[in-house]
Amino acid sequence: MEASLETVLEEDRPIVRNIIAVLESLHKPSLFTSWTCHVGRGHYLITAFFASGDWSISSRELDVLYDVNPLRVLSVVLGHQAHKLSLRIKLSDRDAPIMISETQLVSIRKRSRWT
Repeated sequence: MEASLETVLEEDRPIVRNIIAVLESLHKPSLFTSWTCHVGRGHYLITAFFASGDWSISSRELDVLYDVNPLRVLSVVLGHQAHKLSLRIKLSDRDAPIMISETQLVSIRKRSRWT
């Protein structure tokens, strides 16, 4: 695993390792045949290729990838690449701004009983 993470920043390696560990523990160990990690501008793109054959994966299993680090996992996408079905996880790197949104409570309405 370390040989493939040489281009990943030292501070970001634990998060990338954790994502790969979750991928390896999903559903069954033989679900993915291989994975790659590409360094982009401000992000990492981890691509895991599914094994051929009969398998299924649920959205709850994919949500586990967001739970690794909800502020850094930008997207989890199923796609078709190099004639294989793949799962792509996009992570922001240490220098990318963290996107946080706020919800403001505008009003509270009390229930009233009509008699």
